[in-house]
Amino acid sequence: MKSNRIIRYILLYFASALFLAVFVGPFLWMIGASLQLERQLMQVPASLWPDPVSFASYKEIIYGALFDEAVISTEGYSSSYQARVYLGSFVNSGIIALSVSFFSVVFGAYAAYPIARLNFRGRYTLLFSILVVRLVPALSLAIPIVLFAKQMGMNDNLVTLIFINMSFVLPYSIWLLQAYFKTIPTELEDAARMDGCNRFQVANKIIIPLSIPGLTTAAILAFLLSWGEFLFALLITETEKSYTSTVVAGMFATALDVSYVTIIAAGVLAVIPPVVFALFFQKYIISGLLSGAVK
Repeated sequence: MKSNRIIRYILLYFASALFLAVFVGPFLWMIGASLQLERQLMQVPASLWPDPVSFASYKEIIYGALFDEAVISTEGYSSSYQARVYLGSFVNSGIIALSVSFFSVVFGAYAAYPIARLNFRGRYTLLFSILVVRLVPALSLAIPIVLFAKQMGMNDNLVTLIFINMSFVLPYSIWLLQAYFKTIPTELEDAARMDGCNRFQVANKIIIPLSIPGLTTAAILAFLLSWGEFLFALLITETEKSYTSTVVAGMFATALDVSYVTIIAAGVLAVIPPVVFALFFQKYIISGLLSGAVK
């Protein structure tokens, strides 16, 4: 028995180490690569850790945000157009992701509640239809959506990207929240109905306050999906007032040159907000996923 326990512990630690190597390893490599010089990153054999450590790529991005000049001579660092607009695009990505998180949770909650609680004909057909709509590839919808946006004068607009992202995120929110609502005892609703509350009041005063973990999980999922969206952001945005961080990160590769270190540094900066967001709400995410999965 003791030897079996030791073997289980060894397998557990081996699986944990493998998990860290697969999922955390690439991110650690990104951090190390962003701190290298361009020539060091491209050398063969490749160096896994910077020697010496260089913050040139981060300084280029930060100086570009602080100074409105094409070239900055401070300490010999220059700033490209992409670096100058990158942090501004960071703000645009944040506005889009937070807006999609808020509205998808609000609309998703009021759409999921009747599906979870009311017995009406075609309920499951409606639920699966919502999921089928999301299974349509985004690429197949790109051309008609972009043409419609241009025809309506809504191209190069953050509001357009918010609506587009919501159309793809909302089905996930509805599915997640209706599963979570089913875990709340119906006796609480029956008691509220006996006290004179209608369905809308029950949802506002009973269901939603008790569903904070599920709502937080749906908001985090919406934030992550919206933050990393690239296809429609690339097709809709045309000027720096609406560029997102994913679009500007891709702009570092030009026809004349490709700054790999700066692209990697931009990627590291882009990962920080969702990681911090997820770590901050970690307790609610785990609670929401487990409660929604086990009835």
